Amino acid sequence: MQPIAGTAMECESARTVVYPWQCDSMGHFATQHYMKVFDDATYHLLGALGYSLRDAAKAQRGWADVSHKIDYLSELRAGDLLVAYSSVQRVGNTSIAYRTRIARADRPDEDCAVLAGVVVHFDLERRCAIALPDAIRRAARAAMSAGASGSNTL
Repeated sequence: MQPIAGTAMECESARTVVYPWQCDSMGHFATQHYMKVFDDATYHLLGALGYSLRDAAKAQRGWADVSHKIDYLSELRAGDLLVAYSSVQRVGNTSIAYRTRIARADRPDEDCAVLAGVVVHFDLERRCAIALPDAIRRAARAAMSAGASGSNTL
């Protein structure tokens, strides 16, 4: 997917299918299952920036979600194949603001749901926010500038 000039570069961050058991009594994808897709996508975005979930316990470093705003734009139903795309929107001292959108695999330019979120780098022992590692900060800033310059890789 080509980035839009002046915007942050997107990366594919999750794929899944809507199963019948994930639909509510009205026949559409239930909110709780959107959150699973968004959560998986966030970890894939952080992984693309250099974070290793496998090393989190040993390093006593992780991430805490501190903000989510979700817009549900198009109904999803059983059998829909979904793809999530994520991008870095802002890099702070301890946090990364990001955007993840979910689209049908056969219509990647039509958003079904969009999450604007903020994750904070977190000390798992002291239970408080800590500075972003330099390598992740550099990668996140590079991802933002890659999209602005028209590059299509994260």
